[in-house]
Amino acid sequence: MKRSEILLIVIGIAVAGFLVFDLAFVSRYESKFKNLETERIVTSNQLATAKIVSENLNHVNDLVFHNMEFVGKKNTASREEAFFQFITECVSDLKMRLITIRPTPAETKGRVTTYGYDIQLEGDFFTFGEFCSKVENSRRIMTLTSFNVSSGSSEEKATEQATPRKSLRIQLHLNTYQVRK
Repeated sequence: MKRSEILLIVIGIAVAGFLVFDLAFVSRYESKFKNLETERIVTSNQLATAKIVSENLNHVNDLVFHNMEFVGKKNTASREEAFFQFITECVSDLKMRLITIRPTPAETKGRVTTYGYDIQLEGDFFTFGEFCSKVENSRRIMTLTSFNVSSGSSEEKATEQATPRKSLRIQLHLNTYQVRK
């Protein structure tokens, strides 16, 4: 036999041995690999859930500290300043027009003081929906207790669409709350 034939026989035996080894030894670990992948997916999902819960708990923590009066709590801005800043930022971000904002008399029931505001805005249906979403997600506890929508005085061109959007006049009442400890 020649060297090349011996080399081909050795390579053939090595490939056959590798295939037998792979089928006999590595295939036993296939189920373990599948279990590890399943565990990785479950752990990844649990971490994502934990992150969401953590963010929600931080939001609740912010709500408590922004809506309660604590002894020795130092406010950088008064309650009214923070509210007016929030409203003007929302209106500005959404390119709405703030017509009026009038505070109503505060009402105290037990430990909770309710501060109401009558607000008139001008914008379109979509910006009003986004405004409501911003109110819902604010760091202050606010409730939109009533609103009235009527046709506005002018028509606006949508920035991203070629169709005009009707301007609406929106009258609403928002309440904010302060809780005494």
